[in-house]
Amino acid sequence: MKLMVTGLGGVGGYIASILCANYATVTVIARNERKVSIAQKGLVLHSDFFGEHIFHPVVTDTPADAGIQDIIFVCVKNYSLVQALQALLPCVDTHTIIVPVLNGVDHGEITRQTLTTGHVVDSTIYITSAYDADYAICQSGAFARIYIGSDEKSCVEKVYSVLHHPGLNCHIAPDIHVELWNKYITNCAYNVITAYYECNIGDIFESSVKDEQFRTLLIEAYHVGLALGIHLSDTLVDDIYTRVHRQDNRAVTSSLARDIIHHHQSELETFSGYLVRTAQRIGIDVPFSRQCYQEISARLIAASH
Repeated sequence: MKLMVTGLGGVGGYIASILCANYATVTVIARNERKVSIAQKGLVLHSDFFGEHIFHPVVTDTPADAGIQDIIFVCVKNYSLVQALQALLPCVDTHTIIVPVLNGVDHGEITRQTLTTGHVVDSTIYITSAYDADYAICQSGAFARIYIGSDEKSCVEKVYSVLHHPGLNCHIAPDIHVELWNKYITNCAYNVITAYYECNIGDIFESSVKDEQFRTLLIEAYHVGLALGIHLSDTLVDDIYTRVHRQDNRAVTSSLARDIIHHHQSELETFSGYLVRTAQRIGIDVPFSRQCYQEISARLIAASH
């Protein structure tokens, strides 16, 4: 089976490592210094869950050179998704399965709209993973799990068989949209509140006002999901709130907060803009989500001048 991964950050690098451990033909898309590093030193993984490994996949910066693929995992940031998919067009035919592994809830839809053929299997992943300055992948914590789903049962089963190996627990979701929104609601609160205040989650919980605002963001995102017909649990907001409160490391911040603080390109549109626009379209009021989105956006515009 010909397998490909594009987007060799913490998530893509980890998925590529799992594939390399189990399959002979894995191609990764990497550019510039990352490509040189993988070509010379291999794909290096330091993982609490899977161990220490070095793999040697085929690495290229031109997807077309790899030819038609059987399964392609797309692990780029949301703002790079369309560009990445367009580069993959020469690798996709009628049998190819594309698995977008991104934050948010609309990447499956965007993938279907961008590609002219192939099959899309939606997914959402729970993992703590990033890459070091030397491009080694570092995964921390005793878990790495991914949920997949699609109306095309045979495609889902094929992706499951490829992913469900030691180091990655793969689950076929009865309703993948529920799993997507379960994680998205968390991110709409966790990422946005830490970016809004440019702080870590412990700072949020030390303030009763900020703590309540965190819950407000959860509630607003939850009501948008419900209004869209997503079958969310009645206890979801409390479950997420309790889980985040119970995490041991309160010094951690979010990817969005880090990008905002360092003036990097961010996924603000994914974690906040999409929710605010969707809420407006369907007539749901999300005042604090809208306030956060507008104020962070204004801050970014000011910083760019």
